[in-house]
Formats: sequence, C-alpha cells, structure tokens
Amino acid sequence: MRNRLHQTVAAVALLSILALGAADGVVRLLAERRLEIPYRNGLPDGAREALVTFNGLLLRATGRRMVSGTRHADVLRLDNGQLALCPLARTGRLRRKAVRDIARALAGVRDELARSGTPLVFVLCPSKVPPGGVGLPAGMEDDDNLLADLLVERLGQNGIDCLDLRRRIAEEGLDHASLFFRTDHHWTPAAGLWAANETAAFLRDRHGFPADLSRTAPERFESRRIADRFLGSFGRRAGLGYAGSEPFDAVLPRFPTDFAFDVPQRSLHAEGGFAEAFLRGIGPTNSLYQASYYDSYLASNPPFVRIENRSGGNGRTLCVVKDSFACVLLPPLAIHYGRIVLLDPRLDPGLSLFRTVRDEGADAVLFVLNPNSLIRPNGFFGRRFLQPLPPDDAP
Repeated sequence: MRNRLHQTVAAVALLSILALGAADGVVRLLAERRLEIPYRNGLPDGAREALVTFNGLLLRATGRRMVSGTRHADVLRLDNGQLALCPLARTGRLRRKAVRDIARALAGVRDELARSGTPLVFVLCPSKVPPGGVGLPAGMEDDDNLLADLLVERLGQNGIDCLDLRRRIAEEGLDHASLFFRTDHHWTPAAGLWAANETAAFLRDRHGFPADLSRTAPERFESRRIADRFLGSFGRRAGLGYAGSEPFDAVLPRFPTDFAFDVPQRSLHAEGGFAEAFLRGIGPTNSLYQASYYDSYLASNPPFVRIENRSGGNGRTLCVVKDSFACVLLPPLAIHYGRIVLLDPRLDPGLSLFRTVRDEGADAVLFVLNPNSLIRPNGFFGRRFLQPLPPDDAP
C-alpha cells in the first residue's frame, strides 16, 4: 500500500510541474546536474521514500543515465537497463599500485599456509559490468574489470591459484546480465548455485577435494518466489520511480539436507534443512526501501559464521574470506563439505585469519571477492587480519 502511495504522490507532483510549465527548466537543470533531490535523513521514512521516488521519476522522465548525490556512490544505468555503480576514474598507476599491494599480501598468506600444506585459492566473482565495459557510456572506463584483469595476471605470475569466474562465464557462453538482479549490485541465487559448482569443480580438480557435482546439478534445485517486488541496493538509491521493482527468487534443493548454522557474535543458532539454516526472515515491512531480501541469506552478512554439514559432505573444512557476493554461493557449496567457516574482516577488525585456520582445522583457505571489493581492500588484506601467528602458536 505504501509503495503505491509513493508512486501516486510522485506522479501527481510530476504532473503538477508539467502543468505549471516548469518542465523545460527542470529538464535543463537536471541535464546540467544542478538539480538533484538528496536524501533527507531527518525526514520520516514515508516522506523520505516518497521524495526519493519522486526524484527517480524526474530523472527517468528526463532520460538521465546517472543518479548522483546518493548516500554511497553514483548509480549508472547501463545500455541494457540494468543499474550499476558508476566506475571510479582512476589512473593506471593507481590500479597497478592497488594490485601490487593485494598480490603482495596474498603471497604472504600463501607462504604462511604452505608451512602446514594448506592451499590458498582466490575466487574472483564477476562485476555487474561485463569485461570490456560493455554497456557503459562512451568514454567511461571500466575500472572494476581493469583492476581485476591486472590482479589475475599478477596472481598467475606469483603462482597463486585463481578461479576467474568472469572467464568461466565467457567460456560457457552465459548471458552476463541474466546472472544479476536488475536493481541490485549482487548476482542472483541461481548464479550463486552455478558459481558454487564451478568452485567445487576447481577444488576437486586442482586440490583433490571430493565433490559429486551431480548432487548440486541445477535440475536438483527449485526456484521459490520470496517476494514479487524487490528493490535492490541501486534501486533504493536511485528511487523506485527510476528503477522499478523486480521479483526475488531463492533456489532451494529438492533433496533433504541437514545443517547447523552459527553466528557466535549474535548468539544466533539455526539448524535443519537448507532454507531453515541459511534463509532468515527480514521482518515485517510495507516498504520496498526497507526490504533487502538478499540480506535474508546468511543472516545478513555477519563477520564470522560457522556452517556444519550434518548430512554428509567430504569431511573437509574450508575457511572462506568473503564479501556479500559469497552469501548465495556458499550455501550450495556447503552441500559438498563437512564444514565451512566464513570471515568478513571489514565487520570485525579483531578477526585473525591464521588463528581461525588453526582453531577450525581448515584444509584450505579461499578468498571469494568481487572486483568492487578490490577497490577498498584494507579490510580484506589488512596487516592485523593477515598477521602470522608466533612460531609456537602457528597451525
């Protein structure tokens, strides 16, 4: 009801502007990027959301491809209508420095893990923008993928295992856009299932970790509609009037599973099948602006999670350093493993990778990140998080 009210209010306001003959002036100011209604955090939610919706209608009516002045970053409409982050305008020198720092940190992790024979694998998730900047306005550089290309090259030079899922998408001829939500920066649960199988196959072929991929074949899963109307992170920034809404579908196994799911910092424990363990309700809300259904996966991206597979698996333990893209990848991957421990050091600066590897008895360490996480790498590759343990305390 509230969403329809927002659209009605915004439409009436827009028609009023047109009726007053002010449209030409509004179009000119918008085109010159002088007029943009900002977020008003001091307003009640309903009024703020109606204002954002109205702003989105104005921008859409005037053909704007970029929505600036949001709380986080500029939102860009790609040629195919999907919303993405406006790429950063960084020089090649800054990209090379960022890659050099990340690769140096990962080389240190690899060398430290080698003492105990524990492999390191970097899983690179795709960016919303396809490689080559497909869909970007003319003259705009694809910073995410340029940075990712440099990192993949440097990791190869350093002998660090890297599963580049962007490359696998191209090799399999998948439609890049169909892997993502139109209004959100994340990929879909169906894409997460595909990526889980790619990751399981890589770990099986490169490191001998058993995985029967027929168990997680797509035909053994079903799609379940969680919400008919979902407004993703970019849609909430640009406004419902600009982005429109879309459905949100989870992907659940048709076969029995049994997991234990623990978030110690929140005293949260869940157990049962796939949905009971990995999907949490987002609470009652009548507003698309307050309903982030992607956050229903893995309890909304906490800093430390322990997943135990009580229905089988290969008995191996993975320690995974991850961003939010992994939230839909790791649940189906957990079907193949005995235990998976997840770390997001951005949310808890006291976390230690090597202490977790030791305490959890990890058989492998994975970094599962999307290119945008490489732009602000301090949390994932910070010295404190990657500090080796003293010799008498090492794994």
